[in-house]
Amino acid sequence: MIGVISDIHGNFPALKAVLMDMPPVELILCAGDVVGYYPYPNEVIKQLQFVGARCILGNHDRAVLGEDYSNFNKYAAAAVRWTIDNLDNESIEYLKSLSNYMRWKISGKKVAVHHGAPFDEDFYVMPENVDSGLLEYDGADVLILGHTHVPFIVDYGDRAILNPGAVGQPRDGNPKASYALIDLEKWEFEIRRVQYPVDEVEKKIIDVGLPHFLAERLYYGY
Repeated sequence: MIGVISDIHGNFPALKAVLMDMPPVELILCAGDVVGYYPYPNEVIKQLQFVGARCILGNHDRAVLGEDYSNFNKYAAAAVRWTIDNLDNESIEYLKSLSNYMRWKISGKKVAVHHGAPFDEDFYVMPENVDSGLLEYDGADVLILGHTHVPFIVDYGDRAILNPGAVGQPRDGNPKASYALIDLEKWEFEIRRVQYPVDEVEKKIIDVGLPHFLAERLYYGY
């Protein structure tokens, strides 16, 4: 069994809730955007290290490491600047150690993990735009994507594409944290949703001076 997470965005209470809900797994994969938006970046990174999660970089992670983020909206940009100012050295080194994508074999299946799309890590692959041709870029049996914060599973029978949704900032109208489970031997895929204390995140946002809108959207899942 594999646990799949993405788009934690520094939301430690949401990550804790997901990990508590997750059944025993052999491996946890993270499709990027570990930090950004929310005020617990160091705590999130330490927890990912503790559970041995295998992660890639997302666009917010790259922005924190110095990539241009002039195209970010004002809330995302403010959060990037705050995160840069508040990351400790160990967290910075952790992010620097991550790659933009992963490919390897698990249980005899070729698994590829990208934040956006195999052809562009900043591209948004929405559920209505999923195409089996995406699997050909990596020759993957299972393609895992993030970035959109919208969960989906498309099972082609012997190959599949999925997005676990966002742990830290769901955008599908459901405020519960989202993650996925994969059983490659049984060829089973599941999206799970988990309640977490949004009020706790809101209080911390206010305390550290991040835009309050970042808290408001969590209550509505957008």
